[in-house]
Amino acid sequence: MYLMRLLGTFLCFFPVLSVLIEHHRSVWLMILLGANAFIWPTVAWLRARRSPTPLTTEHQHLVLDAGAGGFWIAMMAVNPLTSVVIATILLSDRLSAGGFTLLKKAAALMLGVFLVTWLTQGMPVDGYVSQRTMFATLPLIAIYLLAMSMLTDSIARRLRIKSRELERIAMMDPLLDIANRRLLETRIDHELNKLRQTCRESALMFIDIDNFKDVNDRFGHKVGDAMLATVSNILHLATRPTDTPARLGGDEFVILLPDTSVDEAQIVATRIMDAAAVMKDVAQEAVHCTLSIGIACATRDTSSVADWLQAADSALYHAKREGKNRIFAH
Repeated sequence: MYLMRLLGTFLCFFPVLSVLIEHHRSVWLMILLGANAFIWPTVAWLRARRSPTPLTTEHQHLVLDAGAGGFWIAMMAVNPLTSVVIATILLSDRLSAGGFTLLKKAAALMLGVFLVTWLTQGMPVDGYVSQRTMFATLPLIAIYLLAMSMLTDSIARRLRIKSRELERIAMMDPLLDIANRRLLETRIDHELNKLRQTCRESALMFIDIDNFKDVNDRFGHKVGDAMLATVSNILHLATRPTDTPARLGGDEFVILLPDTSVDEAQIVATRIMDAAAVMKDVAQEAVHCTLSIGIACATRDTSSVADWLQAADSALYHAKREGKNRIFAH
């Protein structure tokens, strides 16, 4: 705001000064114009910095800027070129900064100050635009509008980055930095749509940490969370970039394996179980970790996300009923 206000008042200074000189205005009025152009931006900046609510304070400053614009338009006897350019820039800035609410406040103050000043001055109107005033106004049109476009583009790029960050946060498990159920179901639905158009199969793997509740009860949630994080790291290392390891909830994990047969999925599951089996120490506690894994493959005939998840979940419970620490696929 400080740099844009400084640039705007600097560029406005020259066309307004040109018109004031042509109308033989007093030196004091030109000094006031200089203060508005070169002192006011810093005063506004310092006031906003010291304010407990800087955004509200800046909105006040933007409204005051519009009021000042109305004053100078009246003092220029409504010079058509300079008046229209200044009013347009001021009001469009307010619309960009605060929407129609700020625009209405700024327009009301601009019009009010203009009418009071203009009536006090005897309602002067001068439609002549000298060549000097025209050339003094051109930098305001060109440079300020270009600067505003660059600022708008910069803000838009930052908003896109923040939007992507928020989207990633919304799709990730906050504890493990792994996909959550929302992202998993989106990826599964996308994979099913692809399967309906091809003659291939993909696998869905359900993984459950055996006796995880006992670990939490015996060692506390700190150790339990560390175990979840370790298993999450194993899933990342054991899968391909095209796979989607996710946390479904609690101690249940799911991996979506596109273009993967049952036999290939079992190889991945074995690799995961072997990596978990060597886990002997978690958060400085001696903890043994085993996994139960269920695998279900989908083809173009699989009807829905829920059906595929249910099939993999059934395979997992079959593995647990057979004694845990094993893989079951169907």
